[in-house]
Amino acid sequence: MVFQGIFRPIGLALIGIRHRLLRTSTAGRKQVELPGHGTIWVDETLNFVGDTCLRTNLLTKLILDRAGAGLVFEISSDNLSAVETIPFMLPNCNCEHVATVHGLACQKLYVRKCQAPPVLTQPQSGRRGRHE
Repeated sequence: MVFQGIFRPIGLALIGIRHRLLRTSTAGRKQVELPGHGTIWVDETLNFVGDTCLRTNLLTKLILDRAGAGLVFEISSDNLSAVETIPFMLPNCNCEHVATVHGLACQKLYVRKCQAPPVLTQPQSGRRGRHE
């Protein structure tokens, strides 16, 4: 009885997380016509309609950080705060914002994962630790 009281909330939380992650679709690529950009291929659709801003941003960052270079994502959300903040967090995920399409029920952001950034090395300064 005691164990059920401890493990039941943990199990319910895991079911909720699993349900949210299963709402991402990788069933197949689809073509989307974007104004000003032409036709692009979308590799993965992320559906965050009905989610809060924080959940949308955290799961988007998690998925984009683990994505391969060159993939295009369609992120659907009805939360205006999330739609406004996602483009600002994309450079930290090595992604570029392609377009935002405003629909009646939700907004859709189109994001492309960039190639791996070059490793920057710091130039060696000519100064030494002591003054000569």
